[in-house]
Amino acid sequence: MDDASRSHPSHVAPSADLSGREALVTGASGGIGYQMARGLARAGARVWMASRPGGRGARAAEAIRAEVGREDAAVYVPADLSVLAEVRDLAERVAAEVPCLDVLVNNAGRFVQRRTLTADGFEMTWALNHLAPFLTTHLLMRSLRAAEAPRVITTSSNAERSGGALDLDRAANGVPYSAWRAYGWSKQANVHFARELARRTEGTGLRSYAFHPGFVRSGFARDGGATGWVVALAQRLFGRSAERGAETGLWLAALEPAPEPNGGFFVDHAARTPSPAGRDAEMAAELWARSEAWVGLRPEERLPAPDRR
Repeated sequence: MDDASRSHPSHVAPSADLSGREALVTGASGGIGYQMARGLARAGARVWMASRPGGRGARAAEAIRAEVGREDAAVYVPADLSVLAEVRDLAERVAAEVPCLDVLVNNAGRFVQRRTLTADGFEMTWALNHLAPFLTTHLLMRSLRAAEAPRVITTSSNAERSGGALDLDRAANGVPYSAWRAYGWSKQANVHFARELARRTEGTGLRSYAFHPGFVRSGFARDGGATGWVVALAQRLFGRSAERGAETGLWLAALEPAPEPNGGFFVDHAARTPSPAGRDAEMAAELWARSEAWVGLRPEERLPAPDRR
């Protein structure tokens, strides 16, 4: 029996009606991101689907429009989210079109076998998996705060346990480089980000979550050299479907009342305790401050620091 047909909560609860809601999903051309976009659109939302230019993004949006039967169900937005200037361009376009953003899904991510630097000089894994969602969320905060009950959902992974305590300088520049450690650190940063965002927006109605989709047949490691080939083979043999992997993210986006705790890390519809390194509040604060500088946040774009007493 395929895992998608086993007894699990449906990818959006049957009672969920997202008609009139606006959502942005990054990394939406395939895999978990596509299934997140598809599920949100099927529940009635208009979904802005961000993915790399020249890829499958336009076809993915068209497929969702055809399935749902609404011309406004999905809008493709091309952007290379490893480049900070393109993150800003994406956010500016979405903010101009969507003054009220109900759901932001920070899903875009990669596993990179060899050290690669972005146009901004950051290690690729760190730039795409952490800096991009950090900046995207800040730049869309006005649109999120205009929504009645906004949610920010970030795709993390149990790999956050694999890297140990974050070394921020090494994570940002990739020297010395380890593909697995770089990926694990970026996923740990997602956990820190979700919790710290909840702290900094407490009392505003915004809900922030990170989730582990499981070991998914997503193909995310297909460009990762020999190691990526082994991972891709294991995905085909043992991985769950992308639709199944997206279920917890869609549950976090649509469930009413909103799941608890705010800022939590979720696995298979349940809150889980992150690794000790992923629970380090001092590291979360340092990561946030360093990330503000790395992405070049302007004073008016920053969120106030929480009271840590």
